[in-house]
Amino acid sequence: LKMQLYYLVFGLFFMFSSNASAVELETIKVTSSRDILTADNIPGSLSVFTEKEIKKKQHQTLGDMLRGELGIDVVQSGSNGSQTSIFMRGAGSTSTVLIVDGVEANLGTTGAFDFGDLTLNNVERIEVLRGPQSLQWGANAVGGVINITTKRGKGEPTHSLSFEGGSYKTFRESLRSSGSIEKFDYSVSASLLTSSGFSSLNKRSGGEEDDGTVNKTLSTRLGYDFNPDTRIEFIGRYTKSQDETDSINGEGPPEENWGNNKDLEGTFNNIDDLIVSMPFQKNFGSWWNLKLTPSMAYNRALTVDETENDGILNRTYTLEMQNNIELNRNFSVLFGGEYQKKFGINIGGSGGSEGYTKWNGNEALFLQGIYELPGHLALTAGFRQDWNTTWDETTTEKFEASYQFPKTSTKLHAAYATGFRAPSFNNLFAPKLPCCAKSSNESLLPEEIKGSEIGIKQDLMNERVKLGITYFYSEIKNFIQSGPAPNFVQDNFGEFHSQGLETSIDLKLPHEFSFSIHHTWNDHYLFEKTKANHYRPGTRRPKHKLIANLYHNGDNGIESVVGLFIRSKGEGHRFPPSGTPAFGTVRTALSYQYDKNIKLTARLENILDARALEVGGFGYPGRSGYVGFVYTFN
Repeated sequence: LKMQLYYLVFGLFFMFSSNASAVELETIKVTSSRDILTADNIPGSLSVFTEKEIKKKQHQTLGDMLRGELGIDVVQSGSNGSQTSIFMRGAGSTSTVLIVDGVEANLGTTGAFDFGDLTLNNVERIEVLRGPQSLQWGANAVGGVINITTKRGKGEPTHSLSFEGGSYKTFRESLRSSGSIEKFDYSVSASLLTSSGFSSLNKRSGGEEDDGTVNKTLSTRLGYDFNPDTRIEFIGRYTKSQDETDSINGEGPPEENWGNNKDLEGTFNNIDDLIVSMPFQKNFGSWWNLKLTPSMAYNRALTVDETENDGILNRTYTLEMQNNIELNRNFSVLFGGEYQKKFGINIGGSGGSEGYTKWNGNEALFLQGIYELPGHLALTAGFRQDWNTTWDETTTEKFEASYQFPKTSTKLHAAYATGFRAPSFNNLFAPKLPCCAKSSNESLLPEEIKGSEIGIKQDLMNERVKLGITYFYSEIKNFIQSGPAPNFVQDNFGEFHSQGLETSIDLKLPHEFSFSIHHTWNDHYLFEKTKANHYRPGTRRPKHKLIANLYHNGDNGIESVVGLFIRSKGEGHRFPPSGTPAFGTVRTALSYQYDKNIKLTARLENILDARALEVGGFGYPGRSGYVGFVYTFN
């Protein structure tokens, strides 16, 4: 079967390429969908955040930027730099795949990515593609994909330095330079973020001492055009952080949590993240684009205290080939292959636990056909075949369709996809702790998902009013989660069901004002009558999220945004208790372009000083303010 699929993919290429017409490609495209369609034409559920919007909102981390957006739950466990998880459409945090310039950043040990230290330094674009994306991105992409694109240098070299300071003794400095010189283009940046923060253990649970962070980030994107059809790049991002932490085991004083809630000093997480890639692109005429990308992702996370160290090490090596072929004006094909090898090391440490060293390899082929009548119809269909050294063969499929009615500016869209999530190394092999039995389970099966959606988008008043609503439903078999206390053994807990509505309203108002309001309703529950937690909702995923923003672009160089975020209560573990109440926060950001070189910035966060608790027992930021400037020069 493996060789037959290879022959099929390459046979399709040679058969079609001999008859393909040289039709010039449109400006593409949505990177998270592997450049198959533009953002306006893609049938799936997509959110795009441009560099302009990132600068206007002045958020410093990816988690803050995405909090409350359609289909997304962002959960921060404590102070600045603390572990931050992102859930999409009710699926677990390990079901959200982060892609940085085409490189998967999820870890082999945990299966997830910690977003706590991921700043927006040198980021040009963020794409969020919701729903199962295993066809193009493989295992784990069953909740959705977040794709980050690093800024590419253009035009005359331009340089900038920025500074911001404010509450919690927070200071952020950055240097950046980008531009192009003949065939060479570049974008490089360096940033330093320091903060005394607040206690990662909240006051009700005994927290008093502040837990600070130090974050150093380097980012670069270098490119060289050999000719108009051939290009090579080097892209790298390195983050080194040190985040203080506490011992936290649920909400409430120590006597309610086995005495494990402790306000610690001198305990911190020391994290190194490195992502590098070297994409090579070649256009053969105007109809075939070939892209080869070797990449490496490295992560080291150590928890250090006065007596011992715990930690994990991760390395992922990937070689990927992607082909986008336009066969005629309406039909195109995406196909490619991937070879990936993941290494995971748990170094143990706690009480003499032994740790582990594991690896697995994965080979994959994917094929997708795209049919498009511009302005009317878009259809996609495809499959992916994975061969994994641990899980043997897996096949996933995806089908999408959209239809536009030009006279009424109405667009209907629908999608169906399958996916799978393999257990992480920690799920399977995490070492036994002195206090408890072994929580890992080598008998775990991969999760299997089926997801579907249907929606409508409506433009009114010459696109000054944009409305959208999408219903989604997913069903995960062999759902993996921790069992009950005290051992929390990993198990396949039957089926996990998730359904919801994503609703958006975007308005262009008079006098350079604009307004957006996005709401997500998400009902999710575990379906397994033989288990004690039958019909319980997923933890840390509130049923309702709403985010609203009012923007203004003034003629006098002043830009402003006022934002509101509201979420309902979140389910937690019954013991130790970790549920969270409903809350709402208000923020504002303001910038003033003083002259062509200097921009002044200011922002206020959690203006009403709400109890913005996202995980029971953990701390949360109160009212805070920050001011800064950006100086740009040539």
